[in-house]
Amino acid sequence: MSFGNVPADTLGGALEKLLAKMDESELAIWYERELATMPLEAFHAFVEALFAAFRARGESSEDAAEGAGTTLESISRRQQGAPEALIAYARANRDLLKESITLFVRRRPDFVAVLPATLREALAEGLISNA
Repeated sequence: MSFGNVPADTLGGALEKLLAKMDESELAIWYERELATMPLEAFHAFVEALFAAFRARGESSEDAAEGAGTTLESISRRQQGAPEALIAYARANRDLLKESITLFVRRRPDFVAVLPATLREALAEGLISNA
């Protein structure tokens, strides 16, 4: 399904409802595995959504990187283990990863294609059944 004609808020809202039912640890495992191969622009948009979710909880990007045991530069350069450490740190903060994924799609609906296939398929089904 193409999501190009779905408004970002509608897409984000449907995704938020879907994510509320999902196990965050499964999402974390997928992102830990896939961040290394995600297109660079999508990777940076996703990482920025993670940092925005941390900031909304009162933790700066620098603090989040430090909490993950890495640096902003290491994460930005996708240095071995740095992005995965950020995902692990996000996973330790209840629902933060779900919030980040929703924010990522609201900000950049053009990157829905980088979501896990099962998540994209469930999102498409939800949008069709609500249409």
